[in-house]
Amino acid sequence: MHWVKIKIRMLEQGIYTQRALAERLGVNPSTVTRLLKGQRKSRRLERRIAEILGIPENGNETER
Repeated sequence: MHWVKIKIRMLEQGIYTQRALAERLGVNPSTVTRLLKGQRKSRRLERRIAEILGIPENGNETER
């Protein structure tokens, strides 16, 4: 998942901060920051982010 796509989707979903996304995920905001910067990998959290933001598993935007 590319961080720009994530930020755009966050805004579209009314999630304006990484802290708000972290709250929905049930994790520390620093975890979200590290994920978006590529400093941490978590397939489970990436799937949850995709689910929350409505991003298809394969990332194909035409499946919306």
